[in-house]
Amino acid sequence: MSKKINTTSIGLFIVTGVALGVIGLLLFSSSKLFTRTLDCVVYFDQSLNGLQEGAPVKIRGVTIGSVKRVMVRSNQATNDYAMPVIVELQEKLINERLGEPLTAFTGTWLDERVKSGMRASLQAESLVTGVLYIEIHRNPNLPPPVLHQIEPRYPEIPSEPTEIQALLDNLASLDIKGISTNINSLITRLDATVGEFKMADINAGITNLLASVNRLAASPDLTNALAAIRPTLDQYRELGAKVSSRIGPLADSVTNSLAEANRTLAQLRGAGENLRTMLAPDSPVRNDLDQALEQLAGAAQSIASLTDFLKQHPNALIAGRELPKSKP
Repeated sequence: MSKKINTTSIGLFIVTGVALGVIGLLLFSSSKLFTRTLDCVVYFDQSLNGLQEGAPVKIRGVTIGSVKRVMVRSNQATNDYAMPVIVELQEKLINERLGEPLTAFTGTWLDERVKSGMRASLQAESLVTGVLYIEIHRNPNLPPPVLHQIEPRYPEIPSEPTEIQALLDNLASLDIKGISTNINSLITRLDATVGEFKMADINAGITNLLASVNRLAASPDLTNALAAIRPTLDQYRELGAKVSSRIGPLADSVTNSLAEANRTLAQLRGAGENLRTMLAPDSPVRNDLDQALEQLAGAAQSIASLTDFLKQHPNALIAGRELPKSKP
């Protein structure tokens, strides 16, 4: 004999299951069941790959809602290819985390915020996974907003490209082929210019110049001339000390010093003649030495004239040279 079905147990089981389901729903969805929400729309001109329904909506990193629906077209012009996203803002989160009412995202209040630079943009939760979320921020330096809705069904928050998207757009607008062509042309011209240089001749000229300078520096005549100049300079130094203190026979010291200078200049003139024969005919060093020797010859003549004058007028160092009297 079969047992009767206990309908009471079955009903109690069903009621218990429904109660547990309601409790679980309340536990996992309590934030939305007991708070008001507001749907807004954002139109993006870029790809929405990585943006999923349920992704957070944040203001400066603080979550105030979530993505409700991602669409391809809705309530926009036929030539408008922006992609709409419906976002759901929660009143409780906005009150607790922003300290503002939900109406801050509706009506004239929203219009004023949009005019002051409130925009939405896509940001990456992780560069590895490519998961995106929507960030609402304020940028007062933006141009006037572009709205897409034909009929105002939802409060619309304008969007702006992300920094990465703007960078990619700028890179896409670059004429990479033209830049590559210009760089190749520049390299070709540089190669041709360098090829026109006669590096062997330049190296030979520099080597000859250095060899001439080396021979000049190692010349015994130049060494003797410089050695003879040093005692003369010492004598001039001693002469200056004597003149300043007015001690000793000034005229004799000056005469002796000038005589020594004449001998030294004669040695320098002989050394210059020797140096002329040492240098090559077309060497630049020879031209410089010729000019220097001519200046030294002029200095020798001037000193010789001064010596003759001091021999005739030894008191000129103290009394000075008399100026010719002007005629009445």
